[in-house]
Amino acid sequence: MRITGGERRGMKLIEPKGQDVRPTTDKVKAAIFNAIQWDVRDAAVFVDCFGGTGAMALEALSRGVKRAWIFDSARTSIQLIRKNVAKAHYTDRAHIVEGPADRGLDRLAAAGVRADLVFMDPPYRMTEAPVELAHQISDKKIMNSGGILMIEHEKSVIMPLTMGYFTQIKHKTYGITAVDFYRWTPSENEKEV
Repeated sequence: MRITGGERRGMKLIEPKGQDVRPTTDKVKAAIFNAIQWDVRDAAVFVDCFGGTGAMALEALSRGVKRAWIFDSARTSIQLIRKNVAKAHYTDRAHIVEGPADRGLDRLAAAGVRADLVFMDPPYRMTEAPVELAHQISDKKIMNSGGILMIEHEKSVIMPLTMGYFTQIKHKTYGITAVDFYRWTPSENEKEV
């Protein structure tokens, strides 16, 4: 498991022991970031709702995102994320939140933070979690205009075309994995100034 692009390209990350964490493969990670490369350049805030190893947030930071927020509810994952963030020398740009994604999003809202890129790769058994979290993001309006939501899931799962203020713009498959990309598109009268 490595960072695939940017200033830390090729850096090996500490991998999880056991089967509790299913990291996004390097191939899928590179494909995701290649698909959104122009959005990454302008992004100030990346959010990973199910951090696991921290690899996706570290990839985003390596490719130029200014700050990353990483949520995970498993203490062992939080410890691994902290080690990987320190190894990559991004402790000043990564905010790690121990707890479920919905509470992490509450923390973002309370801090007045708006995301540009949000990534969700929940355990595959949690098929409703991305839909619920997308609606929470919409309700709290914690995305910047034009922001991108990416959801990694099993290829057999069909994600909705719209969720809250998100509209699907792209669907990609990589073996047994699929990734859906959504753009934040609130109507004019629903945008916050």
